[in-house]
Amino acid sequence: MQPSARALIEAIIRSFDEVVIPVVTDKVAASSLRSARTLLDHLARRVDGEADMLRADNADALAVCSAIAARVGHQAVPVIAAFLEAGTDESPQGMTPEARNEAMQKVIDATLRGLPPAGAQTGEAAEIRAMLRDYLDRRLAREREMIFPAFLGPPF
Repeated sequence: MQPSARALIEAIIRSFDEVVIPVVTDKVAASSLRSARTLLDHLARRVDGEADMLRADNADALAVCSAIAARVGHQAVPVIAAFLEAGTDESPQGMTPEARNEAMQKVIDATLRGLPPAGAQTGEAAEIRAMLRDYLDRRLAREREMIFPAFLGPPF
């Protein structure tokens, strides 16, 4: 399929940069155009890699949830069970990969909130917290290339 989604978005960005933005004199309109341009730059970065990033994040989250579920007596085990049964390629209740990821993030957030405060943790709770922290660090690293460079331009 030609042109690619990224090429189309980049053509819109070039048009903004070369044709539209230079002639806009109204401050509010110029600000709106800069906002749109920044969001288009972000979208251009996401369009090519988002599906792969989402698959990698879902697999990583599932592995972390599996490791947590293996720990006897942890309160998140019943919540995680549906995801573990579905595996990495299938989603419970016919969920899309995006919905599955959002649901898993809620499970991970609930797990973090269910742990004792950092200062009052048992050894197991500290290990689970470290596993989740490591996962969240990996998630941020996966997303960084799609987010960080796109928002380095002028403020809106």
